[in-house]
Formats: sequence, structure tokens, C-alpha cells
Amino acid sequence: MNTSTAILAALAILPAGAGAQSLDTTPDSVGPIAVVYRPIRGDTTKPPADFVDVDKAPVVITKVEPEYPALALKAGIEGKVWVKIWVDSKGDARDVVILKSDADIFNASAIKAASQFKFEPAQIKGKPVDVWVSVPFRYRVAEKVEIPTQNADSVSGEVPSAVTNFVRRVLVGPVPDSAVVHSMVTENAQSIAGGYLKPLRVAIAEQRKGQSSLEQPGRTVASFTYGMAEGGGSGYLVARTEKKSNWATVHYHTVVFGRDVTGAWKVMCWQSWQGGRTAR
Repeated sequence: MNTSTAILAALAILPAGAGAQSLDTTPDSVGPIAVVYRPIRGDTTKPPADFVDVDKAPVVITKVEPEYPALALKAGIEGKVWVKIWVDSKGDARDVVILKSDADIFNASAIKAASQFKFEPAQIKGKPVDVWVSVPFRYRVAEKVEIPTQNADSVSGEVPSAVTNFVRRVLVGPVPDSAVVHSMVTENAQSIAGGYLKPLRVAIAEQRKGQSSLEQPGRTVASFTYGMAEGGGSGYLVARTEKKSNWATVHYHTVVFGRDVTGAWKVMCWQSWQGGRTAR
């Protein structure tokens, strides 16, 4: 097996992740990191050199998702970090080096996560050896929108959780900032509420300012109902909200979503209306 084949194989075994922040394993930027033969009895206190063939590439046993830095999440900063991991002959991540970073704020969390990876070590002639492998980490705000799911139905595996979590935040807060809204809502998406039609991005901005454009304060999400179109490229979500008192006033929100040209999930339309009251 030649060097490129060995390393590309090593990258291919790292599964892609959703959310955190998620692992992206396509070798699309810095190129493959070559590996070097180092006998088990050799001096492993020094890092392996950069170029060598291996008979068996390292295999991930344990992967750790990096933590999304709070300041980056709050500011809506997204990006990607490529790290180089020194995988020793025991399969441990002995050292981690930043190869390339879109934003330095992510570097510490990427190093911390990569340092906790565990591997089946690379081999040459049946003997484990020290090698370098490269791993990219992707940080996306939309994948880190997490809200407690109290009093709400669980999400179907076919329905994108990013859409569900985004809708929940708009309804019960904290309302997402403009960076998250622009990443989740199409430019021409409309809101229909109380007989008024307005751009959805504007309605959410008003909600963030406390103007109750889409929902009144103090309400909880009681349930979600979902539907997906054939092929899974679009769907709808109906959220039912309540406000606990002697009488429960019921509101409904129908949200239509789909994939844009890049494959990302986007909200395309949001209609709200008030239902009846039920005794508690």
C-alpha cells in the first residue's frame, strides 16, 4: 500500500458527525498527512517523520466531539479546524498539532477533543508503529442549538433536529441571534400570524426584542407533529404551545422546511394561529 492510499484509508474510517459540533472527514484542504515506520522497540519519545508506507492504517476506536466554545456560539462564529494527531504504537493520541484553522477560538477545543481519541495502531509487517493522521473538525452554529425537551415529543430520525431546535428557541427562547436566523431561514421566507404577512427574518428579530411577533412569553411547547415529503427533501412541523393556568390557551405553529441548493436545511414558511381553551 502506498503512502497516499494508506492515509486516505485512515481518514475514511473516521465517521462523519450533526451537529456539535460534528466530525467532517473529507481530506479537502491540507492534503493527506504521510506516516512513518517506527519499530515498537524504537525511541518513541520523538515524533514520527512525515513520509512512509504502512501495511495497515490506524482505525478509530473512540472519538470525542469537540466542545463548541461559548463565546463563539454566542457570536455565531463558525469554522473548521484541521489537526494532525501523533498516534503512537499503543493507539494513543500522543500529541496534537494545529494544521489549519478558520478561527483561533476553536483551536483549544479541537486539540482537547483530538487528544482523547483512541485508535487501533497502524502496522507494518504485523507490528504496531507510530504515525501521523489528520482530522478535520467542523463547527456549525445551527447544529449546536440545543434546548431542553420537556413536555415535547421526541424527534423522528427522519426530521432534522436542527429545525426542531431552532423552532423551539424562537417559541420559548432564548431567541436565536441574527447569525443563526440567517443560517436557518431562507431570504424570502414569510411569516403569517394574526392576519399579517411579513418577512420571517423580521418577525424573528421582533420576537428577539420582546415584541411577541410569533409567540407570547411564558408559553411552553406541548408537542410536535411532523411530516416529510417523499424523498425526504422537505417537510413540515406543527408545534403546539400552551400557557399553564386554570385554562390552557392553545397556539399552533406550522413550519415548512426544506433543503437549499447547498443541501442545508432551511425554514421556508411559518404560519401561526390561536386555538381554543381547555380546562386544566
